[in-house]
Amino acid sequence: TWAFEAVGGYFLPKENLNKLSAKEQEQLLIRDLIYAFSGVPTTHIRPDVPVDMISMLRTVQIDEVSFKIDEGFRSAFRALANELLPLIAHYINVQSFVEDTIMSKGCYRTLGVAMHRNMQAYFDLLSALETQLQQHQLNLQQLVKQLRPWLRNLESLASVCSQARRSDLSIAELLSLMHDAQQRWKTSSLRQVLTAVADYYMKMVQLWTQKGVLYDVRGDFYVEDTHASALSSALLSPKHCCHAFWQQRYRLHDARLPSFLAPQCEHIFRAGKYLNVLRQCNVQLQLMQAPLSYVCGEEAHVQLIRSSYELPARKLLAVLKADDQLQQHLHNLQDYLLLQRNDFVESLLEKCAVQLLQPVDSLVPEKLQKLLLETLQSSGDPYKHMLQLQLLDHDVASRLEQRQPPSSSASEEDQLLPEPLSLAGYEAIALSYTPNWPVSLIVHETPLQQLQQLHRVLFVLRYVQHQLQCCGYHLAKCNPLAGALRDRMEATIKQLEQHLLLDVLQPRWQRLLKHVEKAELVDEVIERFEATVQQSVQLCLLSEPVSFVRALFTLGQMCLNFCGFVEEPPSCEEFDAGLFEYDSEFTSMLQTILNVIEHLAGSSHTHEEERVSCKQLLDRI
Repeated sequence: TWAFEAVGGYFLPKENLNKLSAKEQEQLLIRDLIYAFSGVPTTHIRPDVPVDMISMLRTVQIDEVSFKIDEGFRSAFRALANELLPLIAHYINVQSFVEDTIMSKGCYRTLGVAMHRNMQAYFDLLSALETQLQQHQLNLQQLVKQLRPWLRNLESLASVCSQARRSDLSIAELLSLMHDAQQRWKTSSLRQVLTAVADYYMKMVQLWTQKGVLYDVRGDFYVEDTHASALSSALLSPKHCCHAFWQQRYRLHDARLPSFLAPQCEHIFRAGKYLNVLRQCNVQLQLMQAPLSYVCGEEAHVQLIRSSYELPARKLLAVLKADDQLQQHLHNLQDYLLLQRNDFVESLLEKCAVQLLQPVDSLVPEKLQKLLLETLQSSGDPYKHMLQLQLLDHDVASRLEQRQPPSSSASEEDQLLPEPLSLAGYEAIALSYTPNWPVSLIVHETPLQQLQQLHRVLFVLRYVQHQLQCCGYHLAKCNPLAGALRDRMEATIKQLEQHLLLDVLQPRWQRLLKHVEKAELVDEVIERFEATVQQSVQLCLLSEPVSFVRALFTLGQMCLNFCGFVEEPPSCEEFDAGLFEYDSEFTSMLQTILNVIEHLAGSSHTHEEERVSCKQLLDRI
């Protein structure tokens, strides 16, 4: 609450204004104004409510109190002084907030202390004005001129006090409130107070971005270490320090971030995170030591935060390139998962020929892994041990369907996982790649799973080609019509595969590798790698991936059935009828695929790059 206090224990005597000269009235009014501006009640400047009710007002009502000057003063004096009267309520509002919060804890005390220090300049001005008055060197016009700047200054501070009183704000909310107020008022006082209050938060930002250390005893900071009570990251083994660990380690609280730091939120978080990643990797780094502060309207803090981020981001990428051979891992993804190494693929198909035909339930993963190792035995790749063969229980189309967001009209039954199909080995076998830390910071599970979907599609197409080639050597001599159909099947499957490999994947992967070579910051590589993978999946499987993949696999299965048919032909008459039926079904299925591609190529809803890709595929098949 707020109460007027008497000066010296009693109120000033009330002079008879009518008996005073103009000069005496002016000096008296100046004296009363100086007292009133410091919160002291005067004889001739009174509030619009009774004085005895002042003490019962809540602090939030102070702004509603207005003051008026005794009408006994000359109208010219009153007109000149009325401009400054709101200063009284603003001062009382600010001063009462300072007194209420000075003994409290947390951000409100910080704000109170900052306002108290800022008000010292106001007190010094009032003291100087009083001295000038006593020396008869001050007139009313000079008083108004010197105090006019403080009218807006104190009004801006009072508005912050009033809003802060209405709710219990966190430090981030308080700083956001003050920043928004400064955008409106643009006063030097509020700017200085905002800088002072932000100092506590900016010290936490400085410690995190420049040292990678979280010191947040009150739980005010935007970043929370969820593993703070566990082992230090420097003591964890590389096996435990994987991408998932670092993804889950820190929790980000957007509500704890002041609005003026929102544009730098990613740089703030990643600077500290990458410092800790480097620390876990035992990488030596000369840390920054630069004071960080926030001054509204200036950009110094933005540049410093960016520099704090770029230092570990640049060092981490250099370590990944030089020590962990990042480019070699990306080449391996292209060679193995995207089947760019023909000798490897053909050798794998030969060694696993029996297993690829068997039902998945009869396959032994350990035996398949042994066959893979035999295939890789002659390779000089130092990271070939990171390649593994997996057996998956769902076909590619079902996996893609699971990853699509469920439609709002879909029933609960429709959204359940599909029943596992009885897959053959060539449909269930898939390669996986598991790089060590810190390469897994970039090449982690999410993009690898997307690449694996592409790999499975490519592998089936390559397997179908392989089977068609195996049955084609003697077929042309035995039956020219069957040989022609086989050639058409092989050419179609090959063109489908070549489109995926040569038109879509190869150019984009080459651009990725060039970008990695020129990149300076680790996030440039992460973003480009993820974008390349997403773009590759979208352009290979199109915007209707489930139906397109099912159509491709149906076409491939038709070719495999044809291979089985010609290897064990029935009677001559039945063979000709079967041949005609296969030709008709293959043509019909191919036309269905062409219709889907033509629709996407001409649709206005299709992305430009996808339309170009569809037209390339149409030209091929």
